[in-house]
Amino acid sequence: MKLSTPRYTFCLFFQFTFIFIDLVFNCVSLFPRSRDGLLVLFIFQDLFLVLSITTLLMTFFSTYLFQAGLVEVLVRKFRVCGAVCAAYVCASVALHAAWLLQRWRSAPAAASAPALLVLFTLHRCMSPWYYFFYKRAALRVSDPRFYEDMDWINRRVQPN
Repeated sequence: MKLSTPRYTFCLFFQFTFIFIDLVFNCVSLFPRSRDGLLVLFIFQDLFLVLSITTLLMTFFSTYLFQAGLVEVLVRKFRVCGAVCAAYVCASVALHAAWLLQRWRSAPAAASAPALLVLFTLHRCMSPWYYFFYKRAALRVSDPRFYEDMDWINRRVQPN
């Protein structure tokens, strides 16, 4: 099944929308004063992270390489993106859990724990890398070579 231009445009639109929503959630997460508001915000942010990775995986699954069973070629080309996405999701979940635990255990005006500050800094430093590699993978998977049976695939798979 070849990924058509309208379908790819649709997927790309949602991928960029999910990145933008994550960026907005990262900015807005500093403002909620209530614990419940923060919980809802984090649930939606994690939900959109899962949706963004699912959308990226759907584009990978529609490639000729995946359908022909040449998954190792896709894995080689997109392993850095996969590692960065997995690390960002883990950092997001860890930050959200630590933040909510700290918020529920103490008063809202209490000082932040050092572990929470480390997780916050790690998460915020990882987010640009996540945005970069996710966007790069979303654009690279649009290469027509991934949707056709071509010689470059055979040269990569067969040993010399």
